[in-house]
Amino acid sequence: MKDITIAGLSRWLRKEKTGTPLANTDVFRQFYEQHYLSVFRYVYGLHGAPIEDVEDLTAETFTRAWKSSRSFDGEPLTTGIGWLLRIAKRLVIDQYRRNQTHIQVVNEFPEDVPLIAPTPENLVQKSESYRQLWSLMNQLPARQREILVLRYFLDWRVNQIGEYLNIPENTASVPIRRSLQQLQQEWSEEKEEK
Repeated sequence: MKDITIAGLSRWLRKEKTGTPLANTDVFRQFYEQHYLSVFRYVYGLHGAPIEDVEDLTAETFTRAWKSSRSFDGEPLTTGIGWLLRIAKRLVIDQYRRNQTHIQVVNEFPEDVPLIAPTPENLVQKSESYRQLWSLMNQLPARQREILVLRYFLDWRVNQIGEYLNIPENTASVPIRRSLQQLQQEWSEEKEEK
């Protein structure tokens, strides 16, 4: 039998009386508004295009989150984003398995969803540059791509990435540096070929 702590018992009693905070529609609405853009950027970064698929996957992420909101026992406005991103990642993986397709090269990033910190540093200024960058990002291993998405699309600090992926901070920072170097090198080589 598990040891029962006072804090655990107190949390269980609160949950029994009030349910989880996310089960409240007003709290979930606030949760949705706070995290929608981050989830959209994350799905876009992992999936690529078309935008309609990204929108559908983002909507499905929140639908599944709502359906399982009663089982969420974290603090929605602080720990909820990690929970949402895990749901979104599973949906992207499931879609690839169903379709058995590769990531599609994107023509351009949607204008209504600005990047927080575009990478590599301000090289991407025109739609042709976006196509080249996405083509290069598609060549990265999935883990490196996810780390870049978390860092530059969601503007997460390295320690947040490490915590989310359950890896040491250094293990998260090295792939960022190497991926950026690889992207910059390949970017230069593509420019020279043209």
